Amino acid sequence: MSDAKQPPRLIRKWEGFDMGLQFLIAWPTLTVIITIIHLTALNQPAWRSLLYGVFWALPAAFVVAMASQNEARKRREASKQDAGSDLTS
Repeated sequence: MSDAKQPPRLIRKWEGFDMGLQFLIAWPTLTVIITIIHLTALNQPAWRSLLYGVFWALPAAFVVAMASQNEARKRREASKQDAGSDLTS
């Protein structure tokens, strides 16, 4: 894979993490973000905003971890195909 197609170093590091670790990092981060959205944009009481933040961050963190693993897999497969085409050229 050429350097032009390489993602930034932070993305490569994130995709190198295990799915469980990605979930554990994303869940509290998304809890804060979703809580703030419910507090401000949706004008919910603080206790309800926190409850919604914790609840909705669980599936959102799972989706983030799954998407990250899928993107890493696609990048690895593309890299293998590029390496294979370089050998035949």
